[in-house]
Amino acid sequence: MINSQLNSDDNMVNLFLKRLGEFNIDEITNNTHEKLSQWRDNCYKKVDEIYQQKMEELNVCINGIKSKYEEKKTNIQTNIHQLNDQNKTNKENTDLIQTIIQSIEQDLNDIEQMSIKINVRSLTIDDSYVHIEKEFNFKNLSLDYLKFHYSNDSSSALASNEQFLLMHQYPYLCLIDRDSKIVKQNVWSDGWIRDICWSKTLNCFIILTKSDIYLVNEILQYSHPLKDFVKQVWFSCTCSDQSLYLSTCQWGSSIFEFDLSSTLQLINQWKPPLTCEKCDGINDIKYNNETLALMINDAVKHQKRMELKSTKTFNTIWLLPLSIGTDIRLFTCCPINYNEWLVIDGTNSHLYHITKDGKFKNNVIYNSIPYRANLVYSNILAISTEDHLHLHRFLI
Repeated sequence: MINSQLNSDDNMVNLFLKRLGEFNIDEITNNTHEKLSQWRDNCYKKVDEIYQQKMEELNVCINGIKSKYEEKKTNIQTNIHQLNDQNKTNKENTDLIQTIIQSIEQDLNDIEQMSIKINVRSLTIDDSYVHIEKEFNFKNLSLDYLKFHYSNDSSSALASNEQFLLMHQYPYLCLIDRDSKIVKQNVWSDGWIRDICWSKTLNCFIILTKSDIYLVNEILQYSHPLKDFVKQVWFSCTCSDQSLYLSTCQWGSSIFEFDLSSTLQLINQWKPPLTCEKCDGINDIKYNNETLALMINDAVKHQKRMELKSTKTFNTIWLLPLSIGTDIRLFTCCPINYNEWLVIDGTNSHLYHITKDGKFKNNVIYNSIPYRANLVYSNILAISTEDHLHLHRFLI
C-alpha cells in the first residue's frame, strides 16, 4: 500500500516536472516583442502609403502649375518682342501698345501669384495607441467615470471593436471613440435591440432584435435584415472569427451556430439538455478563445449559474453556481484579460471576477443596478445600468 502511494507520488512529481519543462517563458515574451514591432512596422507602412499618395498628387499639381507658367512666360516674351517692334518702327499706335503692356502686366501678376500650399496636420500618437494587457483588478478601476444617459426606451446592449464602442441611446445608435466622445450617431427605428456583437470577419456590428438580424457598419449604415431561414425568437448573440452564435428566447433555450464565411448558413444547433435543462433560460452567451460562456437561469430553483462550453465539442469545461433569487433582471458576462470573465448580476448588483478555470476571484457591489459590461480597448470598462452607461478607466 505504501509502495503504491510512493509510486503515485513519483508519477505526479514527474508529471509536474514535465509540464514545467515544456513551458517556455521566452516564447511568451518574444511574441509580445514581435507584436509591438509589427505595430510599428504597420504604422511606418501606413505613413509611407499616405506619403506616396500625396507625393503623386503634389507632382500632378506641380506639373500643372509649371505648364501654366510656361504658357504665361511664352505670352510675355511674345508681347515684349511685339512691343519692341512697335518702338523700333516709331508707330504711334498707342491703343495697341497699351493693350500689349496690360497683357504683359497681367501675365506677370499671374506668375507672381502662383503657389502651391500644403497644409500638414501633425501626426498625434500617444501611449494609448498601445496598451499592454495587465491582470484585471477591481482596485485599478477609476472611481470617477463618464456617464451617458439612458432613456426608458434605450437598450443596454453593448459591443466594441478596436476603434469604437457601440451603444443605443434612444432613438440613436451611438459610436463612442477612445476619448469617450460620441463621434457618430444614427437613428435606429427597427425595434427593440436584444443584443449586439462585433464580427471581425464581416467587419461590422451585428444587431439582434426579437426576430431579425442586422449588419451595421462603422458609420452606422445598415439596410434590410438578413433573411432568417430558422425563424426563431432570438435573445443573445456572439461571434468567433468563423461563426455567429445565437441563443433563443424561451425556457429550454437552444443555441444555433451560423457560418460567417457564407450567407450565414446554419452549421450546428444544440438543444436541451446539451444547452440547459427544459426549465432553464439562457440569459446571455459570449465567445472567447474557442469557448462559449452560457449564463443560465433556473426558473424552478431560481438559481443562476455560468457554464463554459467548448465550441469544438460543446462539452462543459466547468460550471459555476452563482446567485439565488426570483428577480429576473439581466444576468450577463463579458470576457476580460487572460481568458478570465466578468459576471454582471443585476439581481444583487454584484460584479464577479471569475478565473479562467471557473473559480471566484473577487467581487464588488456596484453603486447602481448593472445590466451588461464590455471591456473596451483593454483599458476601459463600460458598464450599462438602469439609467446610464458608465465608462471606467483603469488606473496604471
